[in-house]
Amino acid sequence: MPENREHVGIGEYKVTSDGALLESIGLGSCVGVCLWDRVNKVGGLAHVMLPNSQGRGDTGNPYRYADKAIPAMVEAMVKKGADVRAVTAKIFGGASLFEGVNINIGQQNVDSVREELRKLNIKIVAEEVGERHGRSVWFDTRNGSVVVGKVFGETREY
Repeated sequence: MPENREHVGIGEYKVTSDGALLESIGLGSCVGVCLWDRVNKVGGLAHVMLPNSQGRGDTGNPYRYADKAIPAMVEAMVKKGADVRAVTAKIFGGASLFEGVNINIGQQNVDSVREELRKLNIKIVAEEVGERHGRSVWFDTRNGSVVVGKVFGETREY
């Protein structure tokens, strides 16, 4: 386990090239987006809350949105030495937590994250999304592995 541990809260992203453990606790309908350049050892984690910022005006925190957080995180990774052509993604979360609600914000978040990654030609190499339970993620940027813990469920490594 890396000595340096950094928490990534809702609407935040963090990028590191120093082998930190990046964690997001309590992903419900939110999506944790782990980006990893295995060649240059640069990683980033975003905690995306909403699908897109269109029509929302000045939101105060643009990184809550997939269409703002993912491009910003990729740009920050490049500044730390990442090569976008070597970056892959692992995505987690996007749960549907509310029965009987017609809007599934979790699925909208997942769809938007996938679209933003597609636009940037970043391949998704692992995912655990949907269902009806929250998750927490721990992203080891030394080797690109992600441990996912489910609320009331098992823990898996990707």
